[in-house]
Amino acid sequence: MPDGRSFDSAPIYRPAHAFDADSTEELILVAGDWHSDLIHITSVIPAVLDAHFPPHAARPTTMLHLGDFSIGSGSRGAKRFLRKAAELAAVRGFRILITPGNHDSWGRLDSRSDFAAGTPTQLAEQVWALPRGFRFRVGGRSVLSFGGAGSIRRPPEAEGRAWWPREMPTAAEVAASVLGGSADIVLTHEAPVGGTKRVDALLARRPLRNVEDDVYTGQGRQRITELWEGVRPQLLFHGHHHLQAEGHHGDGRSVYSLNQNQQAGNLIALRLSDLNVRWLAAPESPTTDLGSS
Repeated sequence: MPDGRSFDSAPIYRPAHAFDADSTEELILVAGDWHSDLIHITSVIPAVLDAHFPPHAARPTTMLHLGDFSIGSGSRGAKRFLRKAAELAAVRGFRILITPGNHDSWGRLDSRSDFAAGTPTQLAEQVWALPRGFRFRVGGRSVLSFGGAGSIRRPPEAEGRAWWPREMPTAAEVAASVLGGSADIVLTHEAPVGGTKRVDALLARRPLRNVEDDVYTGQGRQRITELWEGVRPQLLFHGHHHLQAEGHHGDGRSVYSLNQNQQAGNLIALRLSDLNVRWLAAPESPTTDLGSS
């Protein structure tokens, strides 16, 4: 957030071949679903950043992406989107760290030995995917990335193309992350039950018609809820439900739901010194009622 300091004095994330798991930073971004939308990352995101981070102001040095990036299967379109995302990161001077969603190719990710072994995998210059349960530090804050969610439709013929068995977090993965202790920030794709009133109300109004799919997706939410209650972060950020919302709880914890590409509420600025959260609206976007709980 602009605070009068020179851009030259702000810490800049430098390109590196090794993942920096304990970086010194002050200001970062959190982004919701992008769904391989080229217009969003070549026009909308740059316009938002220009509006909120003018020249000579402190600028963000990491973007935490909450999944449905989409990490594809190597198609020409997926490669082009990844290339444009890397260009965005290079021009803006930040890295992009992805917590994968259910529309990211878990098969492709798990085929990478580093990701399968529980360490980040580099998809392009300055663009990394974080394995489920991975912990790191940024600006002195502890962060847990715990991606995945249940797809609302799982046709057998689309397995490995539109959905993956590994998209669903397991009970063992939740238990391992809880045993790992607390974290200041948790990044998920799915939402915890009770996180925000708006997300809970949306899901209550729109139950899935297929009972099996409803049970499956509900299992994913329950596991993220167990993670939220077990790790007890001060902040939890998630995407997936394409809704801007925030929930503030009596124990001091907060949950933020980020909207999808080309919608208000897709981007947040986070100041690490005091965990101050600020929604970044597009220049023409009106103020949105966030439905706090």
